[in-house]
Amino acid sequence: MKPQLLKINTPTGASFNIFEQGCPFFPTPWHFHPEIEIVWMQHSTGKKYIGTSIEDFYPDDLVMIGSYVPHFYKNDSVYLEGKTQELAKSTVIHFLEDFMGNDFFLKPENQKVYELLQQAKRGIQFSTQFCRKIQPQLCALSRLEGMDRLLIFLSILNEMSKETEVKYLNSYTIAVNNPEESARIKRIFAFVMQHFQQEIHLEEVASLANLSPSAFSRYFKQRTRQTFSSVLAEIRIEHACKLIQNPENSIADVCFASGFQNLSNFNRHFKKIKKLSPLDYRHQFEQ
Repeated sequence: MKPQLLKINTPTGASFNIFEQGCPFFPTPWHFHPEIEIVWMQHSTGKKYIGTSIEDFYPDDLVMIGSYVPHFYKNDSVYLEGKTQELAKSTVIHFLEDFMGNDFFLKPENQKVYELLQQAKRGIQFSTQFCRKIQPQLCALSRLEGMDRLLIFLSILNEMSKETEVKYLNSYTIAVNNPEESARIKRIFAFVMQHFQQEIHLEEVASLANLSPSAFSRYFKQRTRQTFSSVLAEIRIEHACKLIQNPENSIADVCFASGFQNLSNFNRHFKKIKKLSPLDYRHQFEQ
């Protein structure tokens, strides 16, 4: 199933779009769009599909979804089958990364918000506590107009950029500000992205950074807060999820096409990262 490109209409006289949904269940299909999206779930439950992630949603669920990331909210059966009188309600905000101008978020004062918008490509899950903290601002957006509304929205983005208790829903990405370090990390990741479907030895990656394997392991964990093996596993599982979405690919074929050497190792990593077995992931996606 391929996601659909969805056209988002921003109202005349506004730089971003906000709307409140209230319906028996959410009807929007598996889709994507160039706008970054913030979803505040007010009522109803179900599963959210964001990129290759499948997670539960619930009241006061708050997520930021990056541009062109496929996503879909599927309500639980009580909503789909009309077994409850409660409406599925959410507030959704759409905005382009340059809605304030081409270089607004590149200003030094806006560095944290810029990084937030880049990390949104992974899908950012905020805590229930944080959602409740900024609810007054989210509620105010629909009531305000003009500069008042814009200032509240910028305040929301600022609060989101400072929040540290977040969960990333999709595979690992790296952001490094130091130019020299950035070049070294990018060289490592470029190699990994080119060769992750093959067996990769620590020695050959370490040589790209001109370090011994033990020194490279320390260097990599200091810069990314993860071990090299865990990042490599995440990249491979992310690729596997995309292959699993095609029912013509067997689980065994997906395993070896994603760089794993045996099924048991693949199943173990898949379940650790996605909290589902590969077959359960396929069944949930096919639903």
